[in-house]
Amino acid sequence: MRCRGRVEVCDAAAAWTGRVNTLTARTDRVDADASLIRPDGCVARALPTGQDLDATTLVRAPGTWFGQPA
Repeated sequence: MRCRGRVEVCDAAAAWTGRVNTLTARTDRVDADASLIRPDGCVARALPTGQDLDATTLVRAPGTWFGQPA
């Protein structure tokens, strides 16, 4: 996968490789840099466009759904 967009988001998702699928896509319909989408299709968390992202946030949201990274 080639990361497009915010590299820190792609790097954070890489910690859960093997438990989650990571996709990059573009849309004009959502004002978000990243979305965490549950298996049932609901958005569990979204990162609004341009919002600062700290290390705690990077681990908390996916950790809630997928456990701590390996």
